[in-house]
Amino acid sequence: MPLFGDALTVIAGVLREPLWSFLILVTVAKTGRYLVLAAVTLGATSALGF
Repeated sequence: MPLFGDALTVIAGVLREPLWSFLILVTVAKTGRYLVLAAVTLGATSALGF
């Protein structure tokens, strides 16, 4: 959700979150999101017989 992500970036800036910890948190969150998305996609295609 682009609006939610933009808001988090603004809040992190206002709260003066250190850049490196922010980058680590964002990287972990995005990697987790795409791993879950891939697992769901692969599970759905397996269930459909593709």
